[in-house]
Amino acid sequence: MKKWLCNNIVSIILVFIFIQVFILTQNNDKVLDYIGTTSIEYLNNEFYRWITCIFYHYNFSHIFFNSVALICVGSLLSPFIGKMKTLIIFVLGGALAEIPFSLIVHSEVPDYGGGSSGGIFALIAAFLVCYLRFPDIFKLRWFRPDLWVALIYFVLANDNQSSFLTHSFGFVAGVLLTSIMIFSKIIKYHKEAND
Repeated sequence: MKKWLCNNIVSIILVFIFIQVFILTQNNDKVLDYIGTTSIEYLNNEFYRWITCIFYHYNFSHIFFNSVALICVGSLLSPFIGKMKTLIIFVLGGALAEIPFSLIVHSEVPDYGGGSSGGIFALIAAFLVCYLRFPDIFKLRWFRPDLWVALIYFVLANDNQSSFLTHSFGFVAGVLLTSIMIFSKIIKYHKEAND
């Protein structure tokens, strides 16, 4: 358990931040004016929102399912690529999912949104790319609960058009970021990790 907590500390800290932001945004719509993302015409050049919106969740089920998925995907990926690379792929993948989303989607009013699923889909893509590149290091067994939760989340999380767009952009960002990291040897095979 101690090893799992150490390997998955990034996901645990992120979930803790999700909970704090969730509590802060309950019955306080003004906070969304600073952290939520929306279509480009309402961003007012506050492009930092493409990152801050990753930590905002609409309701309890939104935060719960994203948190469980993040912890499961993190437990699959983080021991292999490391904590900082997991965090970088999550944050950059989430932001790169929000940028095209806010350019494509238009609304009559500022319709602030957010969620970590773009970053989670980037991590799912990172896991897939790493697994295809270094299959022997993962030693995966098909009865792992975290693997099944990640697969179920990947299939069932696309419940509307907005989700599908954000998840698709996050997945593509994860593939690109991870491929660049592997090509530049930022992510590489370590023999001692396989022992």
